[in-house]
Amino acid sequence: MVVKFTKIVNSELDWSLKIVLNFNTVAPHQQIPLIYVVNEDDELLANSPEAEWYQILQNLPWEQYRSIGADYYNALYHFNKSSADRQKDKNSLKEDKETATQRLLFNRATMDETASVLLDEEFITEIDSIVTESMIAPGKTPDRLGGKKPKCFFALFKSFIGASLMGFESTPEKVHLLLTSNLGFARVCGFVPKGNNDQYWFKYVPSIRKLEQFDQIMTDYGLWDRLKIKEVIENIQQGIIEEEKELVGDTTHFYAYSGFETVTYINEKGKEQRKSQSKITKNCHCEDRDNCEHPWQLADDGAGTIVKAFNKYIWGHKASILGLPLQGIPLDAIAVADAATYDGETFFPHVVRLFAQYPEIRSWIQTAIYDSACDSQKLKDKFRDEFGIELKASLNPRRKKTVTENLPRGMKKLTAYGNLVCNADFEMDYKGARYQTEKFIYQAPLDANGTSVCDSCGQKQKCCPNASNGRVAEVSFNMLPHIDSQDPPMAKRFKAIMTRRPSVERMIKRLKCDLGDDRLKKRSNASFQAYLDKTMIAFHILLRN
Repeated sequence: MVVKFTKIVNSELDWSLKIVLNFNTVAPHQQIPLIYVVNEDDELLANSPEAEWYQILQNLPWEQYRSIGADYYNALYHFNKSSADRQKDKNSLKEDKETATQRLLFNRATMDETASVLLDEEFITEIDSIVTESMIAPGKTPDRLGGKKPKCFFALFKSFIGASLMGFESTPEKVHLLLTSNLGFARVCGFVPKGNNDQYWFKYVPSIRKLEQFDQIMTDYGLWDRLKIKEVIENIQQGIIEEEKELVGDTTHFYAYSGFETVTYINEKGKEQRKSQSKITKNCHCEDRDNCEHPWQLADDGAGTIVKAFNKYIWGHKASILGLPLQGIPLDAIAVADAATYDGETFFPHVVRLFAQYPEIRSWIQTAIYDSACDSQKLKDKFRDEFGIELKASLNPRRKKTVTENLPRGMKKLTAYGNLVCNADFEMDYKGARYQTEKFIYQAPLDANGTSVCDSCGQKQKCCPNASNGRVAEVSFNMLPHIDSQDPPMAKRFKAIMTRRPSVERMIKRLKCDLGDDRLKKRSNASFQAYLDKTMIAFHILLRN
């Protein structure tokens, strides 16, 4: 029997609820509340096609996240226990500010060839396993771990991922704003009043400080990273991510939440150079920070000057994205250690990392696709030798100019991209290559009626008076030395493959715009990577639903 009645709990907000008496038969070992509350605004959200985030959070299978939850509480215990020791850490080598600035400059990936191009995080892993999975559940937290009773992991996790699912950046500030301004969101996450007479729910929502602490622990102890990998593996195992033969990659920028300074240095040739760098600071509260013994560090490590076009520069962070083009699914997003790094240097090491994390994906891929930043024979050989993968990259003509002299009869120009144009301004169709004579073969295109454009061309008598099927022209390989004759970009097969490259732009849009924001609210590469992980987690949860 189910009995429902409506009660106005807050006249100002005009929210209503239903109290439901539950007399359904249950197993003897199960314990369910006799009375539970059904809020009418929650019912609307649960049944609204525009509130998919609510349905996902409401039905999130919390059991799948139990092991991460237990590790979070263990990390929390370790974090609280070691916080005092962290404050006492000092650098044995005392540096002045200028020396530290130069040291940090030359440690960057764009200055040190031995430095990792991608962020290589070192998570805190040596912690005691005090809390086990059986000790926790939604609304059930472990006994005191040396402080106040902790907030529920599952509620905290839902709140961060829920922010992304709603299209907001998953930062502590934004999560707190959502929890305190959206009662439905607070309830579905698990932050609810304990009694029906409590009309002010804010006191059940964690403070910004607690949300910041949760985010920091999840970041420092590698829990966001583990969750990201877990979600991708789950979708692979369920067959939601299907096998593809191609892998596509690209980089994207995020605007940094920091400023920079121009550092002057002397290069290996003894010449004075200038480079933009994040300002340096100390993570301490000493009164004389310039002379205390705490180490200098970059205020926003990883941030750098990103060149977008001629005379267009952005101070920000850069992320490398890999995904499957046909399904439009991002498989990984990782922070570039130094945002000033050239795009072509990030693709190969990212693929190496991806295949190490997901060995089954390595067996799928036959072709890797990138833009012109990876148009390098050395890099193509590297992909082939290491993985047996063919690298396809958009042509980078490297400042090659259009050829207008010594062309076949009737031809006007030959572009750096291998496009041949006749005097009548028709672009010739590429037909293939004759390797015996080392020449590329072109033929006049067909009109809308399927006949050669030469038949009605006023230049026919000068160009090809005896050609029954239109003009055929040959161009020596030597006229296009920068083009791979074995895999020319003019070929239909090459063009067909490259039509799938823009799919990575759509992946980037989903991660950067639909599930977040391109303007960061926190500093450091570690927080940036955590931000990428959270959007990836949200995407793959959404994909499953």
